[in-house]
Amino acid sequence: RRAQAPCNVWERFCTRWAARHHSAFPHAGMDQAKSLLKSAGTAPGDQHASLDAATAACAAAPEDAPVKKIWAVIDASSPAADARSLQGALSTGARLGVMIVAERGPVSQSQVLRAMEYSEVYVAAVELGDSAKKVIDDAASFTDGPSVVLLAAPSAVQGDEHWTSFTYDPRREVFGGSAFVAQGSAVRKEIQAFLDRESLLTLIAKRSLPVDAAADGGADGELGQGLTDASKTVTVLYTSDTGHAEECAKAVARQCRNGGFASSAVRCGTLDSFDVGALPSEPLVVFCIATAGKGEFPGNGRNFWEKLAARAGELKGALGDLKYCVFGLGDSHYWGKAKKSL
Repeated sequence: RRAQAPCNVWERFCTRWAARHHSAFPHAGMDQAKSLLKSAGTAPGDQHASLDAATAACAAAPEDAPVKKIWAVIDASSPAADARSLQGALSTGARLGVMIVAERGPVSQSQVLRAMEYSEVYVAAVELGDSAKKVIDDAASFTDGPSVVLLAAPSAVQGDEHWTSFTYDPRREVFGGSAFVAQGSAVRKEIQAFLDRESLLTLIAKRSLPVDAAADGGADGELGQGLTDASKTVTVLYTSDTGHAEECAKAVARQCRNGGFASSAVRCGTLDSFDVGALPSEPLVVFCIATAGKGEFPGNGRNFWEKLAARAGELKGALGDLKYCVFGLGDSHYWGKAKKSL
């Protein structure tokens, strides 16, 4: 242990020195990021220079293999680091890790803000330095979903009053804590708006959970009993080409968990992954449906719709106990925008 101490001191010195003299070495941030991943146990072969390469490696990994992060280390100025590209990559699953390195200011945090809208994802935005190591370790150990980390060079955010250092770790909620923890008192306006919306949705979810009113009788009691019956499980189904409906569905699922539903009782998946014949046994289903083409179902919901239409006669009268709601997403850029009749 005594022999290792000088090495640790030297490593901390190098990290601090590189952070302070970052502007003299244009790629120092990327090198530091890769070094942090290595110290977290990530092999060089599991570090990729593009999102495409990392997502392809995740897809090629055996499904029964233990979850181990496969990282994409990308520059914040790269087109791959924009919110839309990141949104599509997050659907890859729990093996994916994305490290965005910002070596020059101003630093946008829109990517990490959008990432927080996904259910079960570890998100962080921190400066390169001593505090980054623990964040990387936590991100690498997160196995419930993907991880997204924004690392900013100190010189890139120096004097930026909007910059917010934070971590967003859903594992804290299991112990009654908040998933979001800021390192300072100031929080970026856009991030605060997201947190306010999350708090409001959680409050709504909690007000909608079964309460003791079911035992009071009367109309309130009937409502409470209905909510009790519907709250055994919640199934959230989505169909989407661009990922927006998936994003909304996962937000609904997350709010159900935050509102008091057991995590194991909340299921979220594509329409096509759900057996149409199981609908009569479902107490509550939330459908998040997007628009594709000329008002058609997106690709991952088309089979469900066709099977539902084919079995309409069989299911007639069998869905009396099913409670459901439909959340529809449209886009004015799709077919019919210029038609006055529409």
